Amino acid sequence: MMSILIFDVGKTNKKAILYDYSYKEIWQTSTVLPEITDEDGFPCDDIHAILAWMKNVLSNLISSGNYQITHLNFSAYGASFVHVDEAGNILTPLYNYTKQIPSDIRSSFYKKYGDEKKLALETASPSLDFLNSGLQLYYIKYRYPSVFERIKWSLHLPQFFSYYFTEMPVSELTSIGCHTALWNFSENDYHSWVYGEGITEKFPPITPTGACSETNISGKLINVGVGIHDSSATLYPFCLLSDEPYLLLSTGTWSIVFNPYSTQPLTAEVLERDCLLFLQPNGNPVKAARLFLGYTYKQRLEEIGHYFKYDLKNLSKEPFDNHLLDTISTSNQRYFSFPLLNIEEIPASATDLSLFTSFDIAYYQMVWELSTYQIKAIKIATEGKVFQRMYIDGGFSKNNIFIQSLKIQLPATEIIVSEFSSGASLGAAMQVKGH
Repeated sequence: MMSILIFDVGKTNKKAILYDYSYKEIWQTSTVLPEITDEDGFPCDDIHAILAWMKNVLSNLISSGNYQITHLNFSAYGASFVHVDEAGNILTPLYNYTKQIPSDIRSSFYKKYGDEKKLALETASPSLDFLNSGLQLYYIKYRYPSVFERIKWSLHLPQFFSYYFTEMPVSELTSIGCHTALWNFSENDYHSWVYGEGITEKFPPITPTGACSETNISGKLINVGVGIHDSSATLYPFCLLSDEPYLLLSTGTWSIVFNPYSTQPLTAEVLERDCLLFLQPNGNPVKAARLFLGYTYKQRLEEIGHYFKYDLKNLSKEPFDNHLLDTISTSNQRYFSFPLLNIEEIPASATDLSLFTSFDIAYYQMVWELSTYQIKAIKIATEGKVFQRMYIDGGFSKNNIFIQSLKIQLPATEIIVSEFSSGASLGAAMQVKGH
């Protein structure tokens, strides 16, 4: 069977998914790889382990003879560069986007290039340290100048995976235009600071997102795509399949609300609340509001499970308690603090789990409170408009408590759980196959 293989690399889960030519999922596997640490002891993904896993998956699929893989592409999280030398050797760790830029380097950058808020507006990128991946290059240049000099190519993660299999370095718009602080949206070009630092010399030419090159892999000719940023990949199928105005809530480690129908420009105020622009494959920007939802949820869930000595493996087996959610939703009482959600207006004091009599009550309360912050992000993205339809994709689309919590707070909006099991991989498949 002729098929399309997608490696969908998330911060937590790494997936490999096969699609047939009708974009029906026919096979999937996933892994969670242990983190390593960078030179400062900060945790980060192990790029070599990811590559070894990819190579093993592809080799096994080819040798099995069950599938004829004709296309290969990659969707991956943004804000992450892989830097290689002339020979293709990896020069640095795959830095974690939650890492902080040292204060001396951060201050020198803004002293040199001006007002932080002005730069954020021009690049549609909230000021977010390593999450502004362009500043990672600035960091390397001034912290490790000898390494910077050796860099032949700096490749965003999806494009590095493409390079690994094809040896063809490319840059691509969706990876460039996602909170990187690299792209001047009004000029439709790299920002002047990127030219000023000589960083553009480290970037290969920009190639269309749907481009691919025929590559011999294990004796098989496979059309290998250039990769795509996972958030933009998730949105792509909906751009093709929906004729009516809609929102897309893509959930995972980050929850991102996409509004493809935005008419208002970004302001300093919404940027500070983590609203930004993403470049799409066609070069058009789309407004989005981000929330560190999945990471925050995981932290609080582990705390609750530990306190009540509850085996979290049983969570998916629990029946939905509509009465409990109704009771919680009618109260304005807050019990949980979520300091990583930067739209939290009045952080609660440290959570006292002794106030709850059971795991269920604490868990439902936590999810309900998280949903209220999700609603705030949705309202930032909608610009005061009411949308009749919102699709939900990703991990939280399977959480009935979260879905029902949103429905309670958005009674005028039809909330539709996406039928796609992995929107990012589907978008990447459509790009490489030429849908």
